[in-house]
Amino acid sequence: MARTSSRIALSCIAAAILAGSVASCSSDLLNPVTHTWTLQTVGDVPLPATVPNSSPVIVITSGTATTAGEGSYSFTFNGTSDGADGVVGTDRGHWTITSSTFLFRSSNGVPDYIGALNDASIRVSLAGQIVHSSNQTIDMVFSQTQ
Repeated sequence: MARTSSRIALSCIAAAILAGSVASCSSDLLNPVTHTWTLQTVGDVPLPATVPNSSPVIVITSGTATTAGEGSYSFTFNGTSDGADGVVGTDRGHWTITSSTFLFRSSNGVPDYIGALNDASIRVSLAGQIVHSSNQTIDMVFSQTQ
C-alpha cells in the first residue's frame, strides 16, 4: 500500500512539474510574437518591390505587420497602385502558432496563410489577393522593429 501511495504522489508531482513547464513554454512562445514587424523583401526583392502578377500594378514601398499576444494580427502595405500613392493592401484577423509556424486566419475572407518565425524575423507566404496579385501566395520577409 505504501508503494502505491508513493507512486501516486510521485505521479502527481511529475504532472504538476509538467503542467508548469507547458505553461512556461506557452508564455515564452507568446512573448516574441507581440511585436511590430517591418517589411524587408517581397519575393526576395528588397523594397521598393513590384508585386508579381498584380492588377493594377502594385509597387510596395513599405509594410508593417503587428502581432499581439492575445492572437490578433494586422498587415498594412503602402506604395503605389498604377502610380497613385496610398495603402495598397491590408489584412487583419487572428493567428495561432505551433512550434515556430504561424497560421493566419483572415477576417477579410481571404484564404488562410502561414508564416515562419525565425530569430528576429518572420517569413510569410501572404495570400496574393491581399496585394492584388493573381499568385496564390507572395513570399515576404519582415524583421522585428525594436
